[in-house]
Amino acid sequence: MTEFRKHTASTLSAVFAGAAFDQVALVPVAAAVDRTGRFADNFTDRGVRSGFSTLLAIWGDPVDRAAEADRLKTHHRDVHGHGAGDFREIRYSALSPDAWKWVGLSGVYLTLRTFTFCTGTVLRPAEREAAYQMLRESFSDLELRAESGKLPATLAQADAYYDRMADTQLRSNPFLVEQFAALTRLPLPTIGMSAPARAALSAPWWLIRPIVGHVIQVCSSKAMVPKVQALTGFRLRPHHDLEFAFYTALLRTAWRVLPDRLLLAPLAYNRLQYEKLVHVHRKYALDTFSPPAQRSGGCPI
Repeated sequence: MTEFRKHTASTLSAVFAGAAFDQVALVPVAAAVDRTGRFADNFTDRGVRSGFSTLLAIWGDPVDRAAEADRLKTHHRDVHGHGAGDFREIRYSALSPDAWKWVGLSGVYLTLRTFTFCTGTVLRPAEREAAYQMLRESFSDLELRAESGKLPATLAQADAYYDRMADTQLRSNPFLVEQFAALTRLPLPTIGMSAPARAALSAPWWLIRPIVGHVIQVCSSKAMVPKVQALTGFRLRPHHDLEFAFYTALLRTAWRVLPDRLLLAPLAYNRLQYEKLVHVHRKYALDTFSPPAQRSGGCPI
């Protein structure tokens, strides 16, 4: 479980970012994301911002977690209406319990399904349940008040819900197919980057982004449920199995040899350092504040 908790903040899991595209296989979600234009502006930055929010939910202190959840709910109130273009007949609302619950569960499964790929550790059934409950508790502030907007109570119920959605609600759609294909054309991430740095990195990024995007496509596709992966339009071929075996070997080696400072997002790394220091402080605390026996008037022996 300590390993799993660290995995929730691992920089290695970025290669599976495309597995979150199961969110936009739910057509109203695709219509909403398409209408807001966040993908069109800079898809990479949108992913970074989503990652920051997720890290706050898992690694932030209770006050910051609640504040971030309130901020997200407040801002998503404005995300409602009718889609445009291919989605002009679709009515959407970000705070619809079904859509909100689906997006949250997608994030949970992204972490659960990629853990073994990144670490080589296979969770036992009871450990998978404990991992699910840890994530469910972390996202509790994000749940809606309506019962239909809450995450399933157990992993078995979550599995059944996910399968039911995949069978009855998810659809391939132009936005899903086009954006998954566009992973090989990822824009340069710009959050926190100065203008001179952007200028210096633009040319190298144009050279490597097809390779980076292809790795994300392959890794994400292998992490998705097959029936959902098929909706993306990306076709897995036999040679992708060999590619993925190579990628996972690299990931697991990195997991074993990289220090936490490089392996984890800064928020999580600093949180772990804080927890270690708390342990040291408590290690040297007295077991009792009562006077020793020799000072209380009793027999010194």
